Amino acid sequence: MIHEIIFMLVLSALWAIYRKKDLKKIGEAQIKGLLLFAIAFLLQFLFHGLILIAVNAQVTQWLRWIYPWVHMFSYQLILIGILLDIEKSYMKVFFLGAMMNFIVILANGMKMPVYLPIDHVNYASSYAYLATGNDLVHTLMTESTRIKWLGDIIMSRSRYPIEKSISIGDIFLVIGFGWFIQEESR
Repeated sequence: MIHEIIFMLVLSALWAIYRKKDLKKIGEAQIKGLLLFAIAFLLQFLFHGLILIAVNAQVTQWLRWIYPWVHMFSYQLILIGILLDIEKSYMKVFFLGAMMNFIVILANGMKMPVYLPIDHVNYASSYAYLATGNDLVHTLMTESTRIKWLGDIIMSRSRYPIEKSISIGDIFLVIGFGWFIQEESR
């Protein structure tokens, strides 16, 4: 989703410049939950890194076992951080997107279910990888997937540089980033 966020930030910044808004004001934004967002990001980043560099199979297995709990905790930090500033309109949009993603992730073993159509460019390799269960944050959408409509079901196609899927919650999060730029650049 990082590509979508970057695209929205650039597009929104260009729109703010066109509307003669002051982008320097963004740096003055008062966000109470900023530290919680940073901690959540660092936890995710740290655990992904530790799993990649773990040299002992038992350590890797333990890290993979504990990761869903870290994932859940980081989502809770994000939601609390958002709620600390819920009076801001863009935080309401962030909350809606984060909550949608958290609900479907929580309902599916702390992994985001991914719809993978047969005509997907990398169907065979993506299917094989997701089917192994080795992806820390994604899982293959199956018949037993709960709340499928909140999973990664919206596929980008050839007009987009990277063929991938996103969720409805992701769309709200991306809109929230654009809204943030517009609101804080007054």
